[in-house]
Amino acid sequence: MTRPAAITSWLAAAYLGLALLSTVWGTAAIPPRNVARVMTALVGLGDDSSVSPVERFLVRDVRLPQALLLGLVGAALACSGAALQATFENPLADPAILGVSGGAALGAVIAIHTGLAESVFLSLPLCACVGGFAASLLVYALTYLGGRPTGPTLLLTGVAVGSMSIAGVSLVMILTDVHRVQELLFWLVGGVRNQTWEHVGLAGPPIAFGICGLLLLHRRLDAMLLGEEQALAIGVPVVGTRLWVLVLTALATGAATAVSGSIGFVGLMVPHLIRRLTGPRLLALLPGCVAGGAAFLTACELLARTLSDRFALHLGILTALLGGPTFLVVLRRTRGGRP
Repeated sequence: MTRPAAITSWLAAAYLGLALLSTVWGTAAIPPRNVARVMTALVGLGDDSSVSPVERFLVRDVRLPQALLLGLVGAALACSGAALQATFENPLADPAILGVSGGAALGAVIAIHTGLAESVFLSLPLCACVGGFAASLLVYALTYLGGRPTGPTLLLTGVAVGSMSIAGVSLVMILTDVHRVQELLFWLVGGVRNQTWEHVGLAGPPIAFGICGLLLLHRRLDAMLLGEEQALAIGVPVVGTRLWVLVLTALATGAATAVSGSIGFVGLMVPHLIRRLTGPRLLALLPGCVAGGAAFLTACELLARTLSDRFALHLGILTALLGGPTFLVVLRRTRGGRP
């Protein structure tokens, strides 16, 4: 087994261990043996009749879907961040910084504000994906109007579009009835504590499709790491590749944002950590980011759950507190000429 494959396997094992811990530990602790009985019964290999109905409900219908959602969201954001950093040749690229997360958030908030999220099935994830995709297309179109899109120009345009999207979110909140504002606020701070198997089913397919699409583009992304001119010289369609990456990341990020709210900086922090372990090749980096993002976000949720015993701390707030200093460190290294 190669080193990148071994690291990815260890990260996947770490996620599974953290996910199991999250089903055991919470406001009401559940004995590990009872968790094991419920999980084996789910796959038809055991009997959970000796487990109390409350513990069975907590494991099967509350904590297990939340653990799976944390893995899906972390994988989507981290994989999208790694692909965007390679595409735009910029270590600061991230779904939130490029406006994709902001567009997805605006779409989801509009769905909640208008009541579509309650009255129309699948409207929330659909609006989030449409919002992320619209933001991506707007970034690309605005950059294309000034000539052939370049990495730095796309990045700066993404920052501007993301700021406008957040302004739109604030405007929608001002126009929202008071009884819905709290719902929007809890969604915006990020987290999966109220999500169910339905949300897993909604987010799973688009996230899986987006990640698989990015994996299929690994050769083009490797070429773009050499620089735009070198990639064009060996026949890589740079403009088309960037468009595909924007579409796929909008799909994965939009679905993740729809079920977890606004969780920032995962796409910035995790790829930088994994790249030091697996190297820069995307065929090794992207699977590492999938496993590492899942493990990282699950660990953050456990930490937020611990700190919430003293004061309310949501997942999105914790990742922002961790991501801000990381952004400054990466910015300083980039200005110093270090990747």
